[in-house]
Amino acid sequence: MSPNSTNHTTTTVLGPDEDLAGTLAATGVRMMVRSKQTEGGFSLVQHRIAAHSMTSPVHRHSREDEYTVVQSGRVAAMVGDEIVYAEAGAMIFKPRGQWHAVWNPDDVPARILEIITPGGMEGLFELMPKLLAEAGSAAETVAARVEADFGIEFDLVATAEIAQTHGVGFGIESH
Repeated sequence: MSPNSTNHTTTTVLGPDEDLAGTLAATGVRMMVRSKQTEGGFSLVQHRIAAHSMTSPVHRHSREDEYTVVQSGRVAAMVGDEIVYAEAGAMIFKPRGQWHAVWNPDDVPARILEIITPGGMEGLFELMPKLLAEAGSAAETVAARVEADFGIEFDLVATAEIAQTHGVGFGIESH
């Protein structure tokens, strides 16, 4: 931005234990940048992934691309028909329309940043704990609502296959 620009912005520092929305411990999500801060351009979400845990069921987005940057530990991802592994510093691209899932295959916690473009999907992370509480164990009810509101489809059969094959589940990493 040039010194003569009339667009005034405020510098923001988000400390390592701060969260613009508060940590959603039930889903292991930390909101770092919301789409409203980027005029819809992107959102930035951090996931803390417990050992041998998945971040979500196998799913695909109709609206967003995701870029997963591994901050610490190692993660595995299914993207389409391929399983890939990424160490700290690596990035995994998950294009819209592609089935994908991310998990921690190791005995130590991992941490990732998800850059989601365009932004807006972060509302799902805020809604999910409420949906799960309302639906109880009715995964199909939650999946139908998420598909309708966010354009995201789930493949629960593929999720069960990954869980069984790779020995992972849905644990929560604490701070």
